[in-house]
Amino acid sequence: MTESKDPREQLNSFAQLLIDDLLNTPDAELLQEASNDKSLAQAGVNAKKSYQNAIQSTGAKRLEIARAEMEQENNKTKANVTNIDSARAHRIIAKLSAANDSNLTLAARNLNNISDTEAIELVKELLELGAIKDDES
Repeated sequence: MTESKDPREQLNSFAQLLIDDLLNTPDAELLQEASNDKSLAQAGVNAKKSYQNAIQSTGAKRLEIARAEMEQENNKTKANVTNIDSARAHRIIAKLSAANDSNLTLAARNLNNISDTEAIELVKELLELGAIKDDES
């Protein structure tokens, strides 16, 4: 095999020898050399920080999107709940109480004598929480 006079080919051959040497070097030897190089340790710290920042940034964006979706859903539900009169609220509560519905606590299952305002608020809360549907009456 004849050696090429072209410097690019010579450089390419030299680079290939270095790569082969690197790939054939045992991992333990590479790790030993790397542990003595302070710049590699700092590069590792920087890479870890960058990775953690990327994860945190992604998580913050997901949380922001989830909060916006929750707010939008809450606003939609609240907009639908405003048309409850006291008679309808008392009918819903009576129906739930009679059915011994698990959506009501034990204390709330005997709500025959609550005020109109309390009845309306209770039904609104149950609707907002999704415990009952708006078409129940």
